[in-house]
Amino acid sequence: MHFTNRVAFALGTLLVVGWVAGPASADQATEGKAIFMQYCASCHGPRGAGNGPLAATLTMPPANLCLLSQRFGNPLPQDIMERFIDGRSDGKAHGPRDMPVWGERFYAESNGDAAEIKQRIAKLIAFLQSIQTATRSALLKLEEAAFAGDRIARAGLRNGFILPVEAR
Repeated sequence: MHFTNRVAFALGTLLVVGWVAGPASADQATEGKAIFMQYCASCHGPRGAGNGPLAATLTMPPANLCLLSQRFGNPLPQDIMERFIDGRSDGKAHGPRDMPVWGERFYAESNGDAAEIKQRIAKLIAFLQSIQTATRSALLKLEEAAFAGDRIARAGLRNGFILPVEAR
């Protein structure tokens, strides 16, 4: 498949997936804020800026969650956020995991109801999405492109982003 066709196919697939899944509702974000205030605000602060009352006592300062989209793109990738919150992603490449593994806590509180855990985390991610201040899209970020490789490198890159044909 030609490179341009791959890009068009990948973007089309992402748009369809986004359309089917749909954006998080305002209710989800509101419910997610309540979850955030209960479990996360003590470290990350009430607005997610990393300045909660316990932040100064931690070895590693909490992340400014308003800036997640600078790193992961906007909208936030649900699967990556889920994996970090529930503990499946331990972030070894970025040092020790100081954040609690909320999947275990949610599992205990829900008596092992997987659907409830997933819903709770989805609401939390909806809230995190609602507080993002960055607008960069990660759809074509090099490390996230499914077809990254020599063809992309030959197509023209600048700072890890695929350049449009006009900019090459």
